[in-house]
Amino acid sequence: MILPRFIRKMLAVLRGGVSPVFIFLSVMLGFSFGFMPGWSGFHTVLVILVLALNIHIGLFLLSAGIGKTLCFAAAPVLYHAGAWVQNYLSLLLRLLASVPVIGMTDFSRYSVAGAVVLGPIIGGVAGLLMARSVISFRRMLLNLEEGSDKFKTWYSNRWVRVLDKLLIGKRTKDARSLFTAKRKYIRKAGVALAVLLLAASAIAATLIKDSTIKDYASSAMTRANGAEVNLDDLDISVLTGAVSVSGIEVTDPEKPLNNQLSVDKVAADVSLYNLLLGRLVMEQVEVSNVKFNQKRSTPGRVVEPDVRQKPAVFDPRDFKLEPADLSKLVTYLKDAKALKEKLQKLGKWLPKAKDRKTAAQPKQIPQKYLDYLQARAVVPASPRIVAKRVILDNVQIPSPIFGNSKVLLTNISDSPQAAKLPITLEIKSYDTPASISVTIDYSSKDHVPKLSGTFDGFEMAKIQSGLSRNAGLMFESGVASGQFSGIATNESVDLTLDIAIRDLQAKGQGRGILGLGPKTTSEVLGALKDLKTTIRAVGPVSEPRLAFDVKGLMDTFKEALVEAGKEKLIKEIDDQLGKRLDEKLGGKVPDEIKDALKKSKGLIDGLGGLLGGKDDK
Repeated sequence: MILPRFIRKMLAVLRGGVSPVFIFLSVMLGFSFGFMPGWSGFHTVLVILVLALNIHIGLFLLSAGIGKTLCFAAAPVLYHAGAWVQNYLSLLLRLLASVPVIGMTDFSRYSVAGAVVLGPIIGGVAGLLMARSVISFRRMLLNLEEGSDKFKTWYSNRWVRVLDKLLIGKRTKDARSLFTAKRKYIRKAGVALAVLLLAASAIAATLIKDSTIKDYASSAMTRANGAEVNLDDLDISVLTGAVSVSGIEVTDPEKPLNNQLSVDKVAADVSLYNLLLGRLVMEQVEVSNVKFNQKRSTPGRVVEPDVRQKPAVFDPRDFKLEPADLSKLVTYLKDAKALKEKLQKLGKWLPKAKDRKTAAQPKQIPQKYLDYLQARAVVPASPRIVAKRVILDNVQIPSPIFGNSKVLLTNISDSPQAAKLPITLEIKSYDTPASISVTIDYSSKDHVPKLSGTFDGFEMAKIQSGLSRNAGLMFESGVASGQFSGIATNESVDLTLDIAIRDLQAKGQGRGILGLGPKTTSEVLGALKDLKTTIRAVGPVSEPRLAFDVKGLMDTFKEALVEAGKEKLIKEIDDQLGKRLDEKLGGKVPDEIKDALKKSKGLIDGLGGLLGGKDDK
């Protein structure tokens, strides 16, 4: 009975033309392939190697089948081995993640990390044993052919040769040629087939990648937003590196019937190298038709947080401040509730308060057997989606300060802590002179991102529309500029703002400021044309407190009061002098001389220290 073709091919390895080196590689690559759970970039590279090199396909498939059986049978072993690898060989995993195609593999899974090491080790041992067995058999066969006359006579029979060919298959001419024949290391037909498979994979990727990447991008944005994010269409060209996304809807977690943001279309160019690593890195992104607070056709799904954190208790002493030095935003703002809601939404996009280094060992052992193959390490995810430069033009910002504006963002990613790149935000208004630049730097050694920035062209008259009467000030004109720096996390802020207001025109209202009363406040502000001060914002993100530089403001106001008093005195002297001149001299003095005498300001300024000169106020 003729043996099955597969078995005949396996037996032919013993006396065929397969080099022991390729016997070793066939077994090692087969076990490496089988031990790796699922399908990944790692499997793709192994298939290409098997086709391109003169690997014995039968040995590879047999080893892969045995390896896959061991993968399921020894799932807990892979799990614990993967935990060890991620603890002590994390450098190896990072190196593999930087290799094209292989980088698409999810090395955060314990079983995958364990298979990276156990597969080649077990496959290498099995391959060495197999190669050594084949070499021993071939030496025995050579000794029989050259040293045994009985074997030569028996094997010279025609029926023996025919039966040998039918049962086992082809063999080399003689046993000695097993050791002397030249070996081909590259399989030309295999290379051609590998090229065809790569082309077919590219075509298949073109058909399926869009939905896969779209699902990942949508889920990543949903997790970050805390509510459903929808993408109507996503298209990526593997050949040109062009990507476009349309119909972006970002649900408002507080109002699931509304979108807090919607975008018609996003167009960008992507890095082909990073695509081969399983990352979507966009050099420049152009965004069109951005809208806010739009109604949704259906309510968006709100993501429930895994752990509900209680808001931290605010203690001014944590910021080295006294309670008497702080004021709530509600004191100064007309609609503090609306601002609080906006700050709560903003807090979700701010960096986490603590960037703890997570342990490689999992918090709990999987409950089901197959969970050992799916369990992932709790480690910071590497950035998979990165937009290096995002341009949003003609954005209607719902703020009287900005209005229609141009927005520029850099280094936006799904894992900024892992990317360690400074994120910047620049807004330039088309309607007003307002502009602002914000930088969040993740390269800090203490793992706490620093926030800094500058602003300019903030018209105080537009800011006045959002202030309440309790603010004690009413701005009529003026332009604010300055800079700020500090820390802003999803739990609390500690920012210092240095503000300069030029061309100031304001007056007091309500109770005035700093206990001066509205009248005195108006007199002080009437003498101030430029004002510089420092404000510190500290406390929870949704309800920060303001601490003013009271001493600095009082010193500035004292100088203004002296100046205001002098101006008032000059005005009173001018009025009295003019009245006396009219009474005493009447029409006896020419009008030119009378007018000159009435201008007393120059005379008063020249009285030295009597009334206070220009340098001594």
